[in-house]
Amino acid sequence: MNLVLKHAGGSNIVVRPQGRSPWYPTARTRPVQVEVWWRYEGEPPAAAQLIGKFAPGQAVTWPANPLVDRNIILSTITIGSNGIRSVRDIADTTETLLVYQRETAAPTVTQVGTSTHTRITLAIAGYSTLAIKRRVRTADDSGMTTNLDVQEFTANPGDTLARVVYLDRLDSGTGTRTVYVRVSHSSGGDYGTESAAQAFTYADDAGAGGTDDVGDPFGNWKLDV
Repeated sequence: MNLVLKHAGGSNIVVRPQGRSPWYPTARTRPVQVEVWWRYEGEPPAAAQLIGKFAPGQAVTWPANPLVDRNIILSTITIGSNGIRSVRDIADTTETLLVYQRETAAPTVTQVGTSTHTRITLAIAGYSTLAIKRRVRTADDSGMTTNLDVQEFTANPGDTLARVVYLDRLDSGTGTRTVYVRVSHSSGGDYGTESAAQAFTYADDAGAGGTDDVGDPFGNWKLDV
């Protein structure tokens, strides 16, 4: 939209929009080529890069394996047999949003050893090396509504998230306390499926009543010395 400023004859400035939206006539010839462009979601259309020119209906394989997931916008421009392009500007193309999410599976969560009055140690498995973000939700009920607490852990792209998570007790009670835990991962975009809500119990201040399990803090990586 263009803005045209003109003197109003007094002490005011009048601003009126003068631009018109792009208009294209209905295509009358079948396309013989299709240009496919890509850019990341959030980038301007001018940042789009050409993947290539293809025949209509042609199957195309395009390598894309970034360290961090980001949604991708695909834009297409058709070219008729007379050489006329469907649009003049990449901003006027038909766009398709490709949701890029590679970390989708629900992880598994097991307790490591016996809980104390102040800490529960958990081992997380079932996630790939692509995961760079972890969300841990705890609450007093399986519906995750009462005293909900959310923690997020982030690794640098190319690094691996730690297998072990420590849940430190937030209240000052002296008795046991049971919390429900759900965990999910992200490879840069949306979080994948959460693990099912599981209950774990802190011991009382005498060290009794806590849950225990045989979760492995090392997974497949062990060092015997």
